[in-house]
Amino acid sequence: MAVSGIILAGGRSSRMGRDKTLLVFKNETLIERTVRKLQNFVDEVIIASNHTAKYNLPGIVEVPDSYPGMGPLGGMQAGLMAAQHQYSFIVSCDMPFFTEELARYLLERRAGCDVVVPEIGNRLEPLCAVYSRNCIKPIEKCLQAGVSQVFRFYPDVRVCKIVESDLRQVGDPKEIFCNLNTPEDLSYLGGSDKPVS
Repeated sequence: MAVSGIILAGGRSSRMGRDKTLLVFKNETLIERTVRKLQNFVDEVIIASNHTAKYNLPGIVEVPDSYPGMGPLGGMQAGLMAAQHQYSFIVSCDMPFFTEELARYLLERRAGCDVVVPEIGNRLEPLCAVYSRNCIKPIEKCLQAGVSQVFRFYPDVRVCKIVESDLRQVGDPKEIFCNLNTPEDLSYLGGSDKPVS
């Protein structure tokens, strides 16, 4: 399964009040944790962060947005452009509980699809999903029109939604898709804003 892993790490972290990627969770920064987990099952890891050398992690490619200020969709475009493989598992850096089992489950369902996205209730989880390079042009069409909502390009590609009952085969969706947005979230889940000692 030759696939790329793309980490969306270019957010402003406005609700957290500081760079989320460098927050400490279980003795490692969120960016280190995400990279480590991806390296278990992807062939390359790309960080979309608006920088080319912010983290300087060995063997990790960092790419800046081609469409700055357009949120996760801009990061997705930059990551997919840099990806060596047709399919990528894309995840936001503030989702520390995503699992290899989830990613493999989604990737195994990619045949005939350009997007494999979890659906919890009536809500999609587009920042923890599988995307093909066929999404690049539809994404760019949205970005050029000033549209930044991730799901807006979905009508132009083949989307496979994976419903909650199926996702339960690989874990509790409420935990897997939990993300850290505020200092209260971080504290509640046992994280820290102090550097790793």
